[in-house]
Amino acid sequence: MITKKIPADRKLVAAEIALSMKAAGLDEEFVAAVVERAWSEEGILDLLELWRDEVAERDVIVADLHEHLEDQAEERGIVEKPKIPFDELDRVATEVMAFKKKLRDLIDRNGGVAAVARKSGVPQPSLSRILNSASMPRRTTLYRIARALDLPESEIVTEWTS
Repeated sequence: MITKKIPADRKLVAAEIALSMKAAGLDEEFVAAVVERAWSEEGILDLLELWRDEVAERDVIVADLHEHLEDQAEERGIVEKPKIPFDELDRVATEVMAFKKKLRDLIDRNGGVAAVARKSGVPQPSLSRILNSASMPRRTTLYRIARALDLPESEIVTEWTS
């Protein structure tokens, strides 16, 4: 993370973009958190400006911003994640895919991706990326989904959750 003093005029640009993000239907808390980071991290401010300028790429940019916020939230403790031995990768992949299928079923039974995104505050592009990628979602993201679905932690967190 590169911190740099952000000039007031660029902070105002971030605030203007935040209003556009809110008008586009993004969750207020997400937008506020992103703007707060943009006021101290130039890279986040650059992503906001990219969101403003690259309409076709907005979902990808929102997912990247969400991922950055989740990374920042998790920077409390784990320095290095344990490695998975090569000969266990197929088993782990099977378990991860089974978990994602279960998660998708839970989300579909609770109104679908758009509804759960609204309830959880996880941007819809991020939730879609979680369900369609090969990686495990972060623990903090799963907690938000669990709260939105009124599920206990044991229903949504696995040993592969980071």
